[in-house]
Amino acid sequence: MAELRERQTASAKSAAEPENSNSTAKVNGHEEEKEEKKKTNKPANTAFKQQRLPAWQPILTAGTVLPAFFIIGIIFVPLGALFLVTSNNVQEKEVDYTSCTFENTTTNETTTCKDLFDSQPNMGITCRCAVRFELDTAMEGEVYMLYKLTNYYQNHRRYVNSRDDLQLLGVEASQTDVSTDCKPYERRDVENANNGTDPIPVAPCGAIANSLFNDTFNITYLDDGNMFEPVLLNGSGIAWDSDRTTKFSNPPSFDGTTHPPNWQTSIQNVSGGYQNEDFIVWMRTAALPTFRKLHRKVVIQQGTVFDKGLPKGNYTLSIDYSYPVHMFDGTKSIVLTTTSWLGGKNSFLGIAYIVTGSLCILFGAFFLLIHIKHGHSTIACIDTFRGPTSMTRVSEFEDI
Repeated sequence: MAELRERQTASAKSAAEPENSNSTAKVNGHEEEKEEKKKTNKPANTAFKQQRLPAWQPILTAGTVLPAFFIIGIIFVPLGALFLVTSNNVQEKEVDYTSCTFENTTTNETTTCKDLFDSQPNMGITCRCAVRFELDTAMEGEVYMLYKLTNYYQNHRRYVNSRDDLQLLGVEASQTDVSTDCKPYERRDVENANNGTDPIPVAPCGAIANSLFNDTFNITYLDDGNMFEPVLLNGSGIAWDSDRTTKFSNPPSFDGTTHPPNWQTSIQNVSGGYQNEDFIVWMRTAALPTFRKLHRKVVIQQGTVFDKGLPKGNYTLSIDYSYPVHMFDGTKSIVLTTTSWLGGKNSFLGIAYIVTGSLCILFGAFFLLIHIKHGHSTIACIDTFRGPTSMTRVSEFEDI
């Protein structure tokens, strides 16, 4: 009986031995897999991955920082003075015609165009008036005529987006399939043959096109013989070449479209259509509420009093006043200006350079005094703060 039990125990042990060996093999295999993962997750022993690349950090001392302040100041102040003098040499004459007056032939009274628009806000009228001005000095060379509007927020988000660029590019399908960005100026009810109305797509659509600036001007010069000489104005070349060639193009036809609500005629009756330069200039929205836009160039006329530009003397600006600004408390002006190698008259750049350079010199002098008075103690404090840890080598972390 005892012998039988010994045989059963021996057979059980022999049966369990393969299972134990299998489990041991599994454990060992799992550990090997972990070891392999550890090895694969470890960054390669390269200078980049082990952060052993050479590094450089500037040490900002009085000897390096103070000269930089003085050098910047010495360069910026003369440059700012040069820019300021150049800007001041640009001649400019601004003529405000917001309250331009005219003689009412019905009542024989003198009134302003602004008051006329106030009394008849929805008539689509044109008021003809004139403003006299004087040039104290002659404007020689290229003379440009710009119009200036104030308190006019062309940068309003909805206003800026209120256009259809595909339509302006001349894409035929976009002439009638107008973008919803143009709302509420994407379609307009037009009377049909049955005395009803049909919603017709507007071309060009949007608030920007609908509010196109449409005042027109003429300038005459009163010469020494009390004769009025007209100043020739040229409207070509006033738009950016990039806008004219890449952003605006006419479609094969404007059929099936109508003009914006505030326009008196269709775009196809406007010289150049979408490529009309006055239209292109207006469609480039301004960033600030007070802005200027190029309107005309004064033509140099050889053999006349305008052979060098505009002579000094008395001038009359005649205006077809069609663009109301009273509802948003705006003003309108024309600006006659020359240019320089820096562009138009703008004192900001010169003043900014002078102020920046002056501040650099002042800060440099201030820090120099501090360095002279407290320089040695400051260096000692920095060395104490750095301590021995600043000498720690990166090689200590090579095996991370």
